[in-house]
Amino acid sequence: MSPDLRARAASPVPITPPDVEGARLRKWALVWAGLLLPATLLAGVLALIPEDAGRCITHGGGCGGAPGFLYAVSLVIAAAAFVTVLTVRGASRAGVRRAALWTQLGAEAFFLLFVLTTFA
Repeated sequence: MSPDLRARAASPVPITPPDVEGARLRKWALVWAGLLLPATLLAGVLALIPEDAGRCITHGGGCGGAPGFLYAVSLVIAAAAFVTVLTVRGASRAGVRRAALWTQLGAEAFFLLFVLTTFA
């Protein structure tokens, strides 16, 4: 009786291709998260330029902008999406990772918009 070579050649562990897109998406998530601080500083400086900003700071009148909790909510959503991009593994989860990256970018954009309209 000869051993069945086909049965031994089959591996119980499936061979998966390397997750090239996952590495690329993780890199972009890190880049955009790193750019959030300089963009926030720039948006803060731009928010101080209008005349309304000076009046708001000196006299306390004419201050507008978004409620404070919206800043925190947008940052929490961006952070959760960032963690999702970094921690989801597997080539089959590329769509989840891609959606999380776009969610991170959108939440960061809303945060910067809120910073720009601080004194509007």
